[in-house]
Order: sequence, then structure tokens, then C-alpha cells
Amino acid sequence: MVENESSEKKQKENYHHGNLRTALLLETERMLTANELDQITLIELGKRLGVARTAPYRHFASKSELLCEVTTRAFSRLTVTERAIRLETDLNPIKRLRKLARHYFHFAVNNRDYYRLMYRENLLGDNTSAELTAARGENFAEFVWLLEECQQAELIKIADLENQALFCWATFHGICSFIIDQHLPEDMFADTLDWHIDAVLRGLGFQSQ
Repeated sequence: MVENESSEKKQKENYHHGNLRTALLLETERMLTANELDQITLIELGKRLGVARTAPYRHFASKSELLCEVTTRAFSRLTVTERAIRLETDLNPIKRLRKLARHYFHFAVNNRDYYRLMYRENLLGDNTSAELTAARGENFAEFVWLLEECQQAELIKIADLENQALFCWATFHGICSFIIDQHLPEDMFADTLDWHIDAVLRGLGFQSQ
């Protein structure tokens, strides 16, 4: 019993000496994975980590500041996955585009609170950082580069790349948001996802062989 109390005390001291920031980020990410976005507060995180009420505020001035950093990390991880898809050169660009679209859809519907946080700025308050802006831009660039490959391979029509990317993204973002907000049943689109991808590709000028 004394040993356990000593261990707990050391754990709390470690948090105060620099590990708490990482612990706060990881616990927030765990709560998002469990779709517990509405329960995230610095006080709740402090309780879960077993530290003093004021300790989290030594690392993040507000919940919004914490969520901003977590969102930046989320975009960076999503970019890594999407880049890996883009660089699968054994597949032609259209097949990679289809794969990326499927990944985006499944990421959204299987990580609903993460998706809300990443694409709804009001949840972050006024704490949007330069790092978050850069992470979002880097993520969007992966899709633009893949569309550019499709253009170069003459698989879609030549047009402004950013406009094409926005056309694709707006379509799938809308579908994902409807599902996440429970305006549409997930299985309606999960079962017809390829049809919707084909419809978007036709809008880009792709004609299947």
C-alpha cells in the first residue's frame, strides 16, 4: 500500500516535471477515439491523470489551445497515410485516387469526434495556430498532387487543380458530415461508396475504359 502511494506520488511529480503535456495530449486523443469530445475539459483530463486541478493549465492556457495542438497532430497523421497512398506507384493515379477517397470516408465515419474537431473551427475557438494552418495545407496538398498526376496521365480533364480538389472534397465532406450528424444512415453510402466515387470522377472528366 505504501509502495503504491509512493508510486502515485512519483507519477504526479513526473507530470509536473514535464511529462504532463504529453500525457494530456495522449489522454485527449484517447477520449476522441472513444467519441468523448463533449467530455474533454482540462479539469476532467486532470482528474483522469490524477494530477492537481491546476496542473494542466501550466501546459495549456485553455481547452481550445489543447484541442488545437491535438488537431494539428491528427492532420499530420492523416497526411502520412494519404501520402503513402499517393506514393503507391504500382497503382495508376485513378486507382490511388479511389483508394484515398475510400480511406477519407472510412476515417471520417469511424473517427467521428476526430473528424468534427478537424473540420469544425468553432470547436477550436480562437486558438487556430500557424502549425495547424500548415498541417491542413499539407494535407490538402496531397490530394492536389494526386489530381495533378491524373491530369498528366490524361485521365481527367485539364483544369484548375485547386478547384478540382475543392469539388471532390466538398462532395465527400458533405456526405461524411451528413452521416456524422445522423442526417443520413451510414450504410446508405457505405454500400454505394464506389458509385459516388465514380460520379465524382465523371465530374472531373474521367471516362472508364
